[in-house]
Amino acid sequence: MEKQVNVIDYGFFEHDGLAFEYHLSGNPEGEVLVMLNGNGGDYRCFEGDLYKPLSEEYKILRFSTRGTGKTPLGDKKLTFELFCDDLKALLDYLNFKSVMICGFSDGGNLGMCFAVYYPEYVKKLAVFGSNLNTRGTKTFDQLGIIKDHRIFAIKAALTKDPEMVRRREIEGMMVGQPKLNYKKLSALKIPFLNVFGEFDMIKRSHSRKITKAVEGAEEVIVLNGGHSTAFRKTDFLILPVVRNFLKTK
Repeated sequence: MEKQVNVIDYGFFEHDGLAFEYHLSGNPEGEVLVMLNGNGGDYRCFEGDLYKPLSEEYKILRFSTRGTGKTPLGDKKLTFELFCDDLKALLDYLNFKSVMICGFSDGGNLGMCFAVYYPEYVKKLAVFGSNLNTRGTKTFDQLGIIKDHRIFAIKAALTKDPEMVRRREIEGMMVGQPKLNYKKLSALKIPFLNVFGEFDMIKRSHSRKITKAVEGAEEVIVLNGGHSTAFRKTDFLILPVVRNFLKTK
């Protein structure tokens, strides 16, 4: 029988007029590991080969960002700065003052932004297929993102459908955002792990510059891997790398 993950707490916390869905699970005595979802995904984004084994060692915190899961969209423009404020409010609510963070795609972007804006909260950071700004995304992929955003924007304007509005806002997170640079990232003085696929939608040159920007950072490029490398070859490749990284002093 497959071992079930221990659920410590599940519920909602009030912040900025919204009720945010969060999920705390794993080892009650372990260090806190925050796992951040990619664009459009809710707190369940990481469920699978990475989340379950890590939950045996760590107390894992996940939450549904605005417009995902059971968290309302609200009426503010979605930005990484706003999401950083949401994450800080959650950590303060739970009285977690020092955490490790793993983030996939936009979750990694959020992790980097949060570590830059609130460095006192972050002791380690691992990102998967993440970028500092849209210049780091391959042109073909970025054009596809802009096209999808415009389609959702037109549909939202014509139909006033809340789902189209939600998709417009979430897709918009990848248009003109995030707004970090290598200099800001270089201010980080924490263990940093950067994982990306050989054929990721993020330019390889951009990913490697991210690694070089953080002193002592580790880098893993997955051969034949794509953007969702964090969910491929996990058990024999990604999981051991992440485990070793989280255990380093």
